[in-house]
Amino acid sequence: MEKRNNFMDLNQQNIRFFNFWAKFYGYGPLSWWLKNIQKHVVGNMRVPRASSVLDVGCGQGYFLHMLLQQGVRKLHGIDLSPAMIARARQTLGRHAVLKTASVHRIPFRDSTFDFVASTEAFHHFPSPKKSLRDMARVLKKGGALCIADINFYSGIIHWLFKKLEPGHVKIYSAQEFRKLFEQTGLRVVRQKRIGWFVILTIGRKV
Repeated sequence: MEKRNNFMDLNQQNIRFFNFWAKFYGYGPLSWWLKNIQKHVVGNMRVPRASSVLDVGCGQGYFLHMLLQQGVRKLHGIDLSPAMIARARQTLGRHAVLKTASVHRIPFRDSTFDFVASTEAFHHFPSPKKSLRDMARVLKKGGALCIADINFYSGIIHWLFKKLEPGHVKIYSAQEFRKLFEQTGLRVVRQKRIGWFVILTIGRKV
């Protein structure tokens, strides 16, 4: 019961935090930095136009909009924050299926997507293994899961960042991501740093 209460409390912290930030997320250096990371992820994913894509923690929909501009049309996104989903609908209109939902209960059938992606959100997920299992569940066999998330090299900065950001759970190392992917039945095909502060891990569902 205590574990479940902690899980629910983290989700509520995340909802409050991102509902608040939805008003400002499109402005300032944070937005520029996030869009730059997402641009790198899109470049590394190499999504064919006919592919189906799910963005987990889609925020205001910038990542999906980049794919839309490249001609990808089967676009889907989920986010725990209703305010973020509302902003994503403003960004994408009718070009994407958007749902308010948790990564731990993705509201799509098994083997639905060619690509599943999550950028700068994984450190907010209360249960990393459960999150990866559900993302892998909705991925087609041979499909790719792409996760880009922060890593600052320094344990002290990680500790400070966790204190400052509500709903923050943990910052993962490259080795931890690789292990989590392999435990979920995903073969890591690429792992690299994007700039100084982000680790990108791409795995294929075997």
